[in-house]
Amino acid sequence: MPTFLIYLILTVLAGLVTIAVPALTMISALLWGALLIMAGLHLDAKKLLTLFAANIIIVTVSGGTANLIYLLAFYGIPAMVMGFLTLKQGSYYDARRWGTVALIAGVSLYLGALYQSGGGSYFAQQVNEMVMQASSYYENQGWTQIYQQAGLTQEEINQTLQSMGLNILHHLPAIFYVQGLLAVFLMLWLASFFTWNQHASRLKKKPFAQELMPWELVWLVNLGLALWLLGWDEHSLTYYAGSNILVIMAVISFYYGLASLVFRLKYERGRGRSWMIFLLAVLALFFPLSALGFLCILGIFDSLLDLRKPFTGQEV
Repeated sequence: MPTFLIYLILTVLAGLVTIAVPALTMISALLWGALLIMAGLHLDAKKLLTLFAANIIIVTVSGGTANLIYLLAFYGIPAMVMGFLTLKQGSYYDARRWGTVALIAGVSLYLGALYQSGGGSYFAQQVNEMVMQASSYYENQGWTQIYQQAGLTQEEINQTLQSMGLNILHHLPAIFYVQGLLAVFLMLWLASFFTWNQHASRLKKKPFAQELMPWELVWLVNLGLALWLLGWDEHSLTYYAGSNILVIMAVISFYYGLASLVFRLKYERGRGRSWMIFLLAVLALFFPLSALGFLCILGIFDSLLDLRKPFTGQEV
């Protein structure tokens, strides 16, 4: 069977499962995107574009415009961009970089259309229902009485839950962008995993321990912090724009901070390594938020100061 037909059948099946089985949407959409990227290894430009067009048409016919926009914004467009770069001999990291750019553009357009069409009200309703369900759950489980014995009134408990709900609403953009970024990373990783012994110069990934955050991203951290502090007094749009950027960058810097930590554990020897593992385990078990913050900071400073150089005597 021709390679084109194999990819057409597999991608169409993955796309149809994504639409038909909501419980499997995340898994099947990741496989769909990975297959679109892998196709760039085996098809020429004309066949690859034909494959993309066929998938868009079938997804539109079977799922409608709303599903098409969502799937393209979060999975399809980034995967197609990464697949095309793979075809053009782009490296793993070129594909990831431009796939991320495509994701940001797609999700931004999706969010704009969502808020313009009143989707924000829908999410507000969903969050309010979630808060009510949480309040009812705590009451049924007896947690409300425990909190009241600790000095909290029912009104204060409800206000806390409502505050949490508002924070979720204000950070919906960050949640969407983080979801999309995870999709980009996982789709490309899956494509690399399934083709690890093919085309060594393409989709070849470094070991996780050698991942290093691009120093340009630190400027986004600075921008988010500046906006967050600037709008602190009034909790205005500026404040929430900054906090959304910081949430996104926290996830990214955590990823690279974890890579930096794995790198250090690799080069530590003897008691030093044992003590480091012990301290990290204690920190993770008893102070998880501090552990998360530590890894975020480590990822940022590793990018700026090249903290790995003393271990190897050279830059990574």
